[in-house]
Amino acid sequence: MNSVQQEIRQSKPFRSLEEEVYLAIRLTSAVMDEPLAKYLRKKCGISSSQYNLLRILRGAGADGRTMSEIGERMINRDPDVTRLADRTVKLGYARRMRDLEDRRVVKLFVTAKGLDILAELDEAVDRFMDQALGTMPPARLELLRDLLNEVRASLRPFPVE
Repeated sequence: MNSVQQEIRQSKPFRSLEEEVYLAIRLTSAVMDEPLAKYLRKKCGISSSQYNLLRILRGAGADGRTMSEIGERMINRDPDVTRLADRTVKLGYARRMRDLEDRRVVKLFVTAKGLDILAELDEAVDRFMDQALGTMPPARLELLRDLLNEVRASLRPFPVE
C-alpha cells in the first residue's frame, strides 16, 4: 500500500500524524475527483462544480434556488456562484427567473436539457462511485463516513485567537 509520503515524494518525515492525515485526506480527494471531472468535461462540457450546481437545482424542483442558497449547498465553495451559473445558463442547462414576490431575488432553475444531461450522467456517476469506493465493505464505508463527519464537526474557525 502506498503511503502519502511516497505518493507526494516527500523524503522527510511529517511533522505530525495530524499533518500526514490532513494531507492524506486532501490527496485522496484530489485523486478521487480527477477521473470524474475529466469525464464530465469530455461527456458534456461541464465542470464538477457545474454538475454539483445542476444536482442542487434538480433537488430544488419547481422552487429553484437563489444564488446564496446554491452557495450554501455547494461541495466546493465557489466564491463566484453567479459566474458558475452564467456558464451553466449559457449551455442551456439552467435558466434564471426573477422571483415573483420579490423582484430583487433571482432564482436559478434546471432546464429540461439540464435534466436530460443529469439523467444521462446518473448511471455513469453511480458506476464511478462503485469503482471509487465499492471495494470497501459497507461497515468500513460507514466507519469512514462517521470518522469524516467527526472531523468536519470538530473543525473551528482558524486562526484561533
